[in-house]
Amino acid sequence: MPEYDGRPKPGFIARMPVWLKACLVKWWFGGAIFYFIGFTILNSGSIPEGSGRAVDYSNLVVLDQIVALGLVLGIINDLIINRILVFFESDKVNYRAFMFSYSKRFISVPINLVYGVALSFIIANTYELINVTAVRIGNLEESTVFIGAEPILYGLFFMGWDMLFIFLKRILTKFIKNKLHKG
Repeated sequence: MPEYDGRPKPGFIARMPVWLKACLVKWWFGGAIFYFIGFTILNSGSIPEGSGRAVDYSNLVVLDQIVALGLVLGIINDLIINRILVFFESDKVNYRAFMFSYSKRFISVPINLVYGVALSFIIANTYELINVTAVRIGNLEESTVFIGAEPILYGLFFMGWDMLFIFLKRILTKFIKNKLHKG
């Protein structure tokens, strides 16, 4: 039997890869935001039933709701998600690679607000694309909503798009730094 050295065994979360922890935090918060904000919006009755579209941009109330959800996404992303990822950091691991914009100063708040609204529109259009494609492929009625908005899938879309944009930002940043150093 091995000798006990007095240190606690690393738990399940401590053994998880960094990228998986970042993805789980983003997925969970994206779904929770939609659960508390998005369901409130959907249950308010302002989205027209049977409009045939998952996102009806002709209705200004829908635009307001997407923007409101995006603003909450941006605030939570800046004030909670990024702070949790910073809390996870250690000497060996840097979690800032999984943040779109992070600063201890105020400048990251407006950046994350705009980013959250942009993500909200992209996620809404992702649902729209899936529903329109399913209706056309399956020869369904135009008013059919194949996949409605719900927290688990919304969280996956939020996490997926967020990680894609962070990856693209990292590539663009490296490209610009290389051009500046060479030129």
